[in-house]
Amino acid sequence: MRITLDQDQWDVSDDQLVSEALTEVSDRADARHRLVTSLRLGGRPITDRDLQPILLNKLLKEVGPIEACSQNISEIMTDAAPATTRFASTLKAEAQGFLVPLRISGVIPIALDRWFGALADYVELLQAGGQEGQATGDLQAVSFWIQELLEARSVQDPVRMADILEFEVLPHLASV
Repeated sequence: MRITLDQDQWDVSDDQLVSEALTEVSDRADARHRLVTSLRLGGRPITDRDLQPILLNKLLKEVGPIEACSQNISEIMTDAAPATTRFASTLKAEAQGFLVPLRISGVIPIALDRWFGALADYVELLQAGGQEGQATGDLQAVSFWIQELLEARSVQDPVRMADILEFEVLPHLASV
């Protein structure tokens, strides 16, 4: 079966699993510091939502050839910079809104758990972008404080959570 990634083409066994072939495509793109941005199986466009076990466990002969396009990760990050900045600003504003309830009422807002998920997405985005220099140190620092924040959350210590948010996490969000 023919696999195409940008201008590269190679053949693999028709009896190979789709999951194995897509892993190879991803590994080849990653080796060139690229990210697969579009994918077609048997001429049909595939999204991340289509990548379910029922499809991944099929043989290539059942789905057809793979065509993938990729983009340089640094280009993706450059293009995403305005959205990333807005994302950080939103995270910061939401976190500031948690400070008073945490300190005054001692109640941990339900929305904080959703915020943790968004913060994890943000950190993952920055890590995927391969931040360097000062930003790497800031990213490591914020990762440490996220762990501390999660520990304070697990023992239901809202004042410590507010302190970590205000004095440790928020200042780093502005700099990474």
